[in-house]
Amino acid sequence: MMKYTKLSYFFIACTAGLLLTGCKGCFGNRFATLPEPVKVITGVDISVSTINIPIHYEIKNFEEWINKKISGRFLETTFNPSSNKKDEVLLVFNKTEPIRISTAGDQLICDLPLHITATIIRSRFGKGITEKFEPMNAIVHIQLITPVGLDAGWNIVTKFKIKSVRWIKEPVLQLGPLKQNLKRKVNNWLNENESQLTKTLDKEMNESVSLAPALSKVWYDLQKPLVIHKREPKAWMKFTCNSIEGKISVLPGILVCYTTVKAKMSMMTDTSNLSAPSVLPVFKTLLQEEVTSDLHLYAFASFKEINEEVNSLLKGKKFTAKGYTVTIKKIRAYASEAGLSVEIATGGDIKGRMVASGKLEFEVPTQTLHIRNFEYAMNSSNNMLNATEEFLHQIIRDTIASKLTLRLDSLIHMVPPLVERAIAKGKAGNAIDINFDHLFVKKCEIMMDANQVHFNIHAGAEADLKLKELKTGKKLQIKTSSVKKNPAVDGQKD
Repeated sequence: MMKYTKLSYFFIACTAGLLLTGCKGCFGNRFATLPEPVKVITGVDISVSTINIPIHYEIKNFEEWINKKISGRFLETTFNPSSNKKDEVLLVFNKTEPIRISTAGDQLICDLPLHITATIIRSRFGKGITEKFEPMNAIVHIQLITPVGLDAGWNIVTKFKIKSVRWIKEPVLQLGPLKQNLKRKVNNWLNENESQLTKTLDKEMNESVSLAPALSKVWYDLQKPLVIHKREPKAWMKFTCNSIEGKISVLPGILVCYTTVKAKMSMMTDTSNLSAPSVLPVFKTLLQEEVTSDLHLYAFASFKEINEEVNSLLKGKKFTAKGYTVTIKKIRAYASEAGLSVEIATGGDIKGRMVASGKLEFEVPTQTLHIRNFEYAMNSSNNMLNATEEFLHQIIRDTIASKLTLRLDSLIHMVPPLVERAIAKGKAGNAIDINFDHLFVKKCEIMMDANQVHFNIHAGAEADLKLKELKTGKKLQIKTSSVKKNPAVDGQKD
């Protein structure tokens, strides 16, 4: 959860501050009493967090996926090229060039380049004449357009429609002694059979492109306990996920699903009887998208640890000035009615007990902890001249000036990254990339009881999850009708 040696520096700072400013003028007050320790145990209520995770999928990656999905023969059908019912051709549409995907406003644009071959199956001119002519070859670019949505299972929903048909090489068929341009007939056929073509594409998109795997991983991992305190008393943090909502948008060059998870952090001291994590709920529409997460988190430090660390660093340390030496014999930090109290027993030329008390506060602009309104008292068996005391004051201040400030990011900022760790753990790789940026603390409420210092942290962060790869699955081939092949064309390879 935090680095306690750095936390110790805070209490070192308190000690130094005491030695720095608490000595002067209070040596004569030999019988000052210690503030009464707090004896109660405090409970901390943690608010519900709002975790916003925009899921980005770049159009260039979507384009790469669809080109892997659709290759070679794309569509085939039988076709009557003339008014004579005896004439019949087999139209085969092959994808020979890459499909181009782009965005326009809130829609996806799919430019589908196809090579068309038309092979005569039957002809009124008879088999002998028919077999003498080569199959027709043409090139057409079909532009499809669709909005993008999500269904209840977090799968992509499209509604493709043909926007335009552009002929690069027009379809001119040699039908016996006649040449016939099939452009108008093929255009009409495409318009009449648009639903057969687009419904198949829509179905394939819906079955193949889903946000559920990535979101399920995030949803499950948030509910796993994470160790935040390895020493006794051991503690884990765990989120209980309450709800998830999403809103998909088409932006220039990317698909974005703004996702909001409502979850509440809890603390636990035992993970042996955990209930199974809840499954990813069905999709619900998010009314207002947000990027910055609103995190309500918790951290704590026990006075036992604090005092062990501080004494390991400062017990026996000597401060000397103008022939006088002060030795720190023992330090004890505790919660009192006066706030945070630090008792320091000293030896050497000045034997006694110094006490500093003040209020722990958090400053948002500087992201630091500080102690407000120090008040000092000391019992001592010796007196010190004021001039020497002042000089010693200055030496101590200069010696430990760099340790007077405890950075909040060394104490409290250890917790927000755990949220990132919970979401991003094991996800870096070919398929998913997730980042947390701009972690900052909006507010930190500090409470103390007989045993611990509690930090109720309200933090903000910006998350970003990128889907980098989709599984291709089976190749897509659309057949709009059954084909009756003539023996003359039987045996042709696809």
